[in-house]
Amino acid sequence: MPAGSRGEASRERLFVSLKNLIVTLLAIGKTRAELLVTEVEEEKLRLMSLWAKAIGAAFLLAVGLIILVAFIALVFWEQRILVFGLAAGLFLATGLFLASALRRQVAQPSKLFRASLAELENDMAQLQRATDKQ
Repeated sequence: MPAGSRGEASRERLFVSLKNLIVTLLAIGKTRAELLVTEVEEEKLRLMSLWAKAIGAAFLLAVGLIILVAFIALVFWEQRILVFGLAAGLFLATGLFLASALRRQVAQPSKLFRASLAELENDMAQLQRATDKQ
């Protein structure tokens, strides 16, 4: 076999290998992008559900508390100033507690995209091992 045809054959194998590598990388990228989109959709649905429940609960609790305070004020009419003062203090203390809890929760890092990042780390480690073997 002439030297020129051997060079062409090895060059052709190199291009086939490169083409296979590109196809593999594109498939990995597509899979990771699909995983990322799925995670975003799940997080969006979870947040929408949480917000709807939180807003509904907050509204109903607020209405219930206002009616309860009005009822207690009517029952203890002579001490209505004390009843309204205690209720206001309780509302403010609860609001401050919830605000500090919210501040702590906002300071924590989000778990969004953790699965995607872990899979990308695995992919990078596998590629690194494959290149180290060559």
